[in-house]
Formats: sequence, C-alpha cells, structure tokens
Amino acid sequence: MTDIPVKKVMIDTDPGVDDAIAILMALRFSSFQVLGLTTVGGNVPLARGTRNALALLEYAGRTEIPVSRGSALPIRGQYGYSFPVHGASGLTRRLPNPSSRPIDQRAVDFLAGELGKQPGEILLIALGPLTNLANLLTRYPGSLEQASGLVVMGGAVDVPGNVTGHAEFNFYSDPEAAKMVLSSGVPLTLIDLAASRQVAIDRQAARELKPRNNLGGLAAQLLNNWFRRDPGRQRFFFHDPLAMAAAFDSTIVNTQNVQVAVETADPVRLGESRISGRPGLVGVVRQVDQDGFFRLFDDLMSPDQGAIQGHG
Repeated sequence: MTDIPVKKVMIDTDPGVDDAIAILMALRFSSFQVLGLTTVGGNVPLARGTRNALALLEYAGRTEIPVSRGSALPIRGQYGYSFPVHGASGLTRRLPNPSSRPIDQRAVDFLAGELGKQPGEILLIALGPLTNLANLLTRYPGSLEQASGLVVMGGAVDVPGNVTGHAEFNFYSDPEAAKMVLSSGVPLTLIDLAASRQVAIDRQAARELKPRNNLGGLAAQLLNNWFRRDPGRQRFFFHDPLAMAAAFDSTIVNTQNVQVAVETADPVRLGESRISGRPGLVGVVRQVDQDGFFRLFDDLMSPDQGAIQGHG
C-alpha cells in the first residue's frame, strides 16, 4: 500500500451529536494528525461543549490532544442553542466526566500560535458557529491565511434553512462571524445544507449498524439514541460528518467557486446565505459522492486494524 501523507488538522466545534460523530471519524483516520480541538458555543453552551470534547477524547484514549475553549457568545447577542435536536447535554449518551482539563490558552491564541508555527501545514475544519475564526481574523490579521485549507459546515445557499426558512443553524447563530469569514478572501470549502442533505441515515439503517470497534460503537449509540428521543424522527443528516469526510478526501465532493453573501441586517432573513453572482473563493459543494461518503462512514464501524487511509 502506498504511504499516505499525514494531514495535520485542527477542529473547531460545538459538540452535539453530529459533531461528535465527525470527531470520532477524524480520530479513526490514520492519515489525520489531530493537533487540537477548539470549542465554541452553539449547539450547547461553551462549558458543556468543552466538557463533551474532553469526554470524547478521553473515551477514545486520546487525551494527548489539547482542547482549547473559545467564545461563549457570538459577535452580537447570544447563542440560541439546539437543545430540541441534541438534548440538554448535547450528546445522546452520557459519557463519564473527563479527568482532563482544557488548556489555559484560549482558542484564538491557540489557533494563531499553531498556524504561525506551521504555516501552510494545518487544515482547519469548522463544525460550529464561526465566532472563533472571525475573532482570529480580527485579533491576528493574516493568521487564517496560514492554514493549508479551511472546510466549513454552515449555510443554506439558495435553499431553505433548518432554523428559519432562510437560515442554517451555524450561520444563524453568528451571522456576523459567517459574513466575516466568507468575505475574508481566505479560500474555503463550504458544506451547506444542500450538500449535507444528500447524505442521511434512516432509523432502520441506524438500528442495523454493526460496529466492530470502540469509536464506531459510540457513534452507533449516539445515532440510535437520537432516533429514540423522538419517534417522529426518520432521518439523520450527516452535516458535520460530511465536512469531516470532505476534509479527509476532497474527491467525494464537487464544488462551485463563488462569492457568498450572508445576511446580517434583516431580522427576517438573518443568517441567510446566497450566491452574489460572481466567481469567488468560496467552494460551495454542489454534488456529493454518496457512496464515497458512506464508505468512510462504514469504515468508522470496521475493526481496529482497518484504520482509514486518505486520498488528499
């Protein structure tokens, strides 16, 4: 087998269920070197999300990976949280209280330091509201450009949202931050709702999962418990896992490079994302190789010796 180059990644996250599954996927990717998790409010309050990140890493036996706390508040106002979707804890399975603690260095300083030490080598994967990255742009100009790439889960580009008819949760949670990042001139891949709605698992398929390793077992429990919380739930969309999969293997998505505007003024359309009509540096995912994605997800369930190799 050809050796696959190691890809250094940092994950900015607000751990609810789909974030957790995405993180578990990242920990299974043998060609990923996860340098750290930075947390942000969003699905749950910052303290709970940080606790979830630490607990996931401890469960996985990966406590050497640092967790750094980010912003508890968006640029304006407060986060709305997503308790109806993810539950009050953010996770549908109770994990033991972690014995590890977040590092003292806060997320923006941690990100700037790591990017500065290894310019052009670290891929950033943003799974929650973009507050930390917006603050990075403000406090450390030029720092975000030092990333080797940026993959963002957020937005509903010219399709209906999942919080309002116009807006997706992450962008709605901090529209000012989303606007700053998408208009920053930093090239990025955007996994919006039109993309993530192309990959889902239904209740019966989740029940039939046969995990053969510790991390896959936890992912299967999180999914099945999510369905049990509400008998009306029929499909789980892999929003954040698709972003992680695309970061791991860019060939599973096709993108269109455009400029994307984010609404920050009109309260009715707050957080709406739309193409501005000109070519740009935001690679909006248009098509997803569903088989390619589910191959990666199925590998999360495979025996430990089947650690997943990458393709760039």
